[in-house]
Amino acid sequence: RPLDGLTCEPGAGNASCLYGQPCDADADCATASCAARLCQCPAGMVTIESTFCIDETEVSNAAYRRFLATSPDLEAQEPFCLFNGSFDFDTGPDAPDVCNQRLTGDELPATCLDWCDARAFCKSHGKRLCGKIHGGALPYGNTTSALGEWFEACSKGGERAHSTGAFDAQQCNGDGAVTVPVGDEESAACEGGYHGLQHMSGNVREWEDSCSGGTGPGDYCVTRGGAFDSGNSLDELRCDARDGRERADTDHTIGFRCCSG
Repeated sequence: RPLDGLTCEPGAGNASCLYGQPCDADADCATASCAARLCQCPAGMVTIESTFCIDETEVSNAAYRRFLATSPDLEAQEPFCLFNGSFDFDTGPDAPDVCNQRLTGDELPATCLDWCDARAFCKSHGKRLCGKIHGGALPYGNTTSALGEWFEACSKGGERAHSTGAFDAQQCNGDGAVTVPVGDEESAACEGGYHGLQHMSGNVREWEDSCSGGTGPGDYCVTRGGAFDSGNSLDELRCDARDGRERADTDHTIGFRCCSG
C-alpha cells in the first residue's frame, strides 16, 4: 500500500489492499475487513470517500473491557510505549482525582486511558489511531491540521468548521457536566461530518497519531474535537483545533476512536 511500498496482494495476509481492492481474507485488507472478495470497512465504521474507514463512535467502556479481557501483551508495545505498565483504566490512589470519578457505564466513552492504551486497542482490532491517510503518524504542530484522517472525516473534506456544520453545544455535549453515551439515539443528533459519524465535536477529546517525538511518556501528542468541558468554545470544538497532552496523560475528558484502510 502507499504507506510502505506494498501493492495489493490478495492471499498474502499482509494488509496490503486498500478499500475496494480485491481480497481473499480480512488479513489481506488495510481496512481489516474482506467482504464479497473486496476490502470494505468493518461493521461500526464509516467509509470516507471510499478511501479509508473511521469508527462511527468513540470507543465505549464495554468495547475497551472486552479488549482487556483478552490479556493484551504489554511487551508487544513500541519502544516509546514500553513505559506503559498496564492497559487498564487509570484509577486508584496514584491516578488523577477525575479518573477516580469517571463514569464507567458500558455505553459511555472509554476515558482515563493514555495514548499508548488507545494505540494498543486499535492495533488489536487490525486498526490504528487516526493519523495520515492510509496510516502513519502526522507531524506534530498546527501546520498539519488539514492533512490527516481525523480532520478529513470531521470536516467532510475541509467543508465544515465543526462536524455538524452549525455547532449545537447541547446536541454535541460541548458544554456539559459529564460524558454522554455513544451510539444511542441522542448521540445520533450530533452526526457529522459524514453520515454515520457521531460526536466528532464534543463529548470527549480524542487521541490522534501525532506526537512531538518518539522517546516516551513525556512526548506531547494531539487530541482532537473538544469535550463536554469545552464551555461551548467554538474554537476548541472546531475540526482543525489541536490540543497537546503528554503521551502518558490520562483524563476523564480524553477518549479515542480508530481508523483503518
